[in-house]
Amino acid sequence: MTTSDSQKQEIGLRLLQERIRLGLTQTEMARRGAVGFSTYTAYEKGKSTPDAVALQNWSGCGVDISYVVIGQATDGKLAPDEMMLLGAWRDSPDEIRAGILGFYRAYGLSVRREEV
Repeated sequence: MTTSDSQKQEIGLRLLQERIRLGLTQTEMARRGAVGFSTYTAYEKGKSTPDAVALQNWSGCGVDISYVVIGQATDGKLAPDEMMLLGAWRDSPDEIRAGILGFYRAYGLSVRREEV
C-alpha cells in the first residue's frame, strides 16, 4: 500500500504541530530525529513521510507519535507540558538529572515539614 499525497500532507502538518507544541526549530527536530534538515522539511511539506527510526527518536523527545501518524492524540496519558518535560529529561545528562531529582526531594521535604 502506498501513502497518498493527502496522507503525507496530513502527517506533515501534524509533525509541524508537534514541533511547535514542543517549542523546537526545524533544525532541532531534524537533529532529534537523526535526519537531515532537507529531509525533515520534506516531511513537514508533505513531500515524504518519516521512517520508523525517526519516529522512534522523536518519541523519546516527547513527540506524540500516535498523533503524528494517525491523528489520534494520546489523551489522558500525559499533558503536553508533561511530554515536554519528559523529552527534556531524556535529553539531559546524568548530572542534570541528579540535580533535578535533588531539587524535588528537597522541595518535597520542605512541603511536608510545613504541613506538620
